[in-house]
Amino acid sequence: MADKIREIQSRFTKNLKDPGGSDSLPAVIGYVPLFGWIYPTFFKKDNDFCQFHGKQAMQLNGLMVAVYFIVWILEHFPITSWLFGPDAFLNPITQATWRLTMLGYFALSVVGAYKAFTEEKWEIPFLSDFAQKIEKQMKDK
Repeated sequence: MADKIREIQSRFTKNLKDPGGSDSLPAVIGYVPLFGWIYPTFFKKDNDFCQFHGKQAMQLNGLMVAVYFIVWILEHFPITSWLFGPDAFLNPITQATWRLTMLGYFALSVVGAYKAFTEEKWEIPFLSDFAQKIEKQMKDK
């Protein structure tokens, strides 16, 4: 365990001294909430590692925004607000869904950033499959 910590510390200090020499810091930036994925996706186009993590962070952000939009619609749309609105009977369900989504989003962002920092290509389970299904459905229409 101590060897792994020393390895991470040495890699971190090396990356701070020479940020242009490693692919891990731009990939880690991709997991900054909401807009971090822009940097590795658009400014590191020639780097496959940064593109992988940038795309994955973009998919994760898209999923979080989609869940937020669904919860917002349920709570504020006139037809569903009487069930899911602020003082409604089923409001705890939407609030729990939103809170669990945020908790999962931040946890997956931290794990993804750690994996990017250790220069590992780690796919978030089910996320890429889900994104490919949605992309295929959008292309078919």
